[in-house]
Amino acid sequence: MLARPVRILLLSAGLALTAVGHYTWVAPVAPLEAGKPATIRIGHGHKFPQSEEGINARQAELVAVAPSGARTSLPAAAGPTEVTATFTPREKGTYRIGFTQDRGVSSRTPKGVKPGGRDRNPDATQAYRTFRSAVAYVAFGTAAATAGKPLGFELELTGEWAQGAWQVRLLKHQQPVAGVPVEVFLSGAAKAVEAGKTNPDGKLSYSPPSGVKGPAMFSAAFRDAAPAGAAYDHVNYETSLYVSW
Repeated sequence: MLARPVRILLLSAGLALTAVGHYTWVAPVAPLEAGKPATIRIGHGHKFPQSEEGINARQAELVAVAPSGARTSLPAAAGPTEVTATFTPREKGTYRIGFTQDRGVSSRTPKGVKPGGRDRNPDATQAYRTFRSAVAYVAFGTAAATAGKPLGFELELTGEWAQGAWQVRLLKHQQPVAGVPVEVFLSGAAKAVEAGKTNPDGKLSYSPPSGVKGPAMFSAAFRDAAPAGAAYDHVNYETSLYVSW
């Protein structure tokens, strides 16, 4: 833990950005309609917005936060290529849909990957924890969802649309994370491109190409050192933010 009040992630050779081969995001299947159940999809794959694989639904914790701040937990249902949930919107404004997936601690051993850390696997060559999160801003009864407050997840991206650009911020335990590359995947694009690196305040500004409209998905992935005394070496972090404009 750094002594400074604002924690800055120090990226080194051992804690470098992990290249994202697959992405995980949360998004509505269709525009929200008053009083009608809306389907929310957790997508996973490398062809946003097409989901190619369903994550472990038993590890997924989904929540819908209304414009008033009211939170509703959403039971997740597993499918072969996606995980879904439903909720019924009743307030006009921006809904924040979020999910977390704590995949727990695993160890690489001479006999393969096993659950648990070095305390359970003393022959481990590497031990790590894996955590994912995703947030979507969804407009209901308004023109667009252009900003959202943090949901309070262990790790998350927040964003605000201003003057033709997305102001994105990466937070870990509600503190800014600096020096992390953030990718952006525009709908229909063949691949993601780098949007920039977070500054000391955890922020970056991304201006979409002229004429391009959302939806889009921002994604960040990195390794961070394990807490002191943990039975694992590092944490693999991944988070995304789904937006439209």
